[in-house]
Amino acid sequence: MMWNVTGESHNRPRAARHRAYAHPSARPSWAEAPPWDESTSWAAAPPESPAPPLGPFESAFQSFEPREPEPPARPASRRAPVQMPDGRGEGIQALTREVLIRRSLEVSPSGFITIISIIQGVALALLAQNTFPKPSVLTVLQSLTLMLVFVAVFYFYLTMSILLRWAPSFVDCFLPFAIAGLEIPPAFFVGDVVAWNAWLATFWFCTLGGLWITTRYSPQSHFGDDAAAHRLLHNLLRELRLAAGLGGCGAGLSGLVAYYFPAAGTVCGFAGTAAVLAAFGLVVARTELRASQIHERYGVNRPPFN
Repeated sequence: MMWNVTGESHNRPRAARHRAYAHPSARPSWAEAPPWDESTSWAAAPPESPAPPLGPFESAFQSFEPREPEPPARPASRRAPVQMPDGRGEGIQALTREVLIRRSLEVSPSGFITIISIIQGVALALLAQNTFPKPSVLTVLQSLTLMLVFVAVFYFYLTMSILLRWAPSFVDCFLPFAIAGLEIPPAFFVGDVVAWNAWLATFWFCTLGGLWITTRYSPQSHFGDDAAAHRLLHNLLRELRLAAGLGGCGAGLSGLVAYYFPAAGTVCGFAGTAAVLAAFGLVVARTELRASQIHERYGVNRPPFN
């Protein structure tokens, strides 16, 4: 028996073959062909070729096959889609331990110096505004003394930013505002003996507290294995605390005497100015000496008052 390419027998009537050929589901697959017979010749074997093209009847029936309904069209958005530029918000440097340390070393000192400079700029403008309209001897002396205090504060922060580096916290950001901000009220009360001495006393006592915090949180790790350099720094901070305490006591006592004995106001004004100048001299002298000794331990030539 011979088989055609559809697996049908040639002995079947033509009409029957057309009826079986009418729909794809009615056509027998290759699996429905009779089993292979070894005696059958290779010429009679079903060819391993693709199925023939669809006939006219099959195409007609396929055109009526049910199709899945298409999803409804999405309504147009009222807003145009936002096109983000390529690479927007992408990091330019991944955070690692080395990167974090380098950023802390770069940002901390410049941030502190910038804060101090801005606040002292305001204080200097206010000092000039209140000095020139009433240039008495006491007023001029108080103004010059206060300018030296500005220099001492800037000098201290510059020195500490070289000797000490750490990851800044909220306290480190608060102290520059608290200490440098106390330089503004004395500039406003230039010529007023009681108020000027009271605010300078407040400044020195707050500076004393800031120095204690710096001493408390400056371990030997800032100097590696050099314990002697660490000891020199703590000696410096202890001497600065002593100078700040003496300046605060001298200015505060002068203000109290001027408050209770107004007749001695001028004398108390000069006494308070002398106390502040003495504290300033101690701060600068001891900082120069200790900083020079610390630099010398690391082979850096920095003579005092060079």
